[in-house]
Amino acid sequence: MFRLFSCLSAGLFLGIFLIVPASQGHSAQEEPLWSVYAYGGQWTDTRFVRIVFRGQTDFQNAYVWVVGGSRNIYSFSRHLRAEGEFNLAQYSGRQNHREVNTAFSLRWRTFPWDRYVDTSLAYGLGLSRAFERPPIEEEPDRRAVRTLLSMPTELTFAPPREKRSPWEVMLRIHHRSGAFGVFRDAGGSNFVSLGVRYRFHEWGGLKP
Repeated sequence: MFRLFSCLSAGLFLGIFLIVPASQGHSAQEEPLWSVYAYGGQWTDTRFVRIVFRGQTDFQNAYVWVVGGSRNIYSFSRHLRAEGEFNLAQYSGRQNHREVNTAFSLRWRTFPWDRYVDTSLAYGLGLSRAFERPPIEEEPDRRAVRTLLSMPTELTFAPPREKRSPWEVMLRIHHRSGAFGVFRDAGGSNFVSLGVRYRFHEWGGLKP
């Protein structure tokens, strides 16, 4: 059942991601529609809330390497935008398998210091499908399963917007979650990651 659910969900996501035209609730025709990104991260045996709100980490010998792409779906205003993304992950260290992830994200795009460093904050929900059961997600009271909730949380930093740089530095938590028992009382994992993102208007020539 979970395998069928994950396959159908991934198919629906890709259909929306590639076919549905982007809508603009706010005039934003000059903004890049697409992006590609890559990042690497290290596993921390720390709960998601403690990482985000307390800055606590307990790094362990497991790593993730990710490449992916995203697409703007709807701009609510100059402050808030909806995006869809799809990525492929490879693990190393204490686990060695591949994974696919999808997510719909909301991105807040305006901060008081943007004239110096253009900053955005994004949070997403989607599906994560591992090709094998992740060993690090086994816990005494929880079991590792292949399909979990994907919850990417991301900060990006770029030159001021008027400089129109297509490049961003991204700090992301690569998070797989059992969603408080929705996925069979499963465990989860968090990887604190650093990478780069390139935004562009068209696939032909990757025009920024």
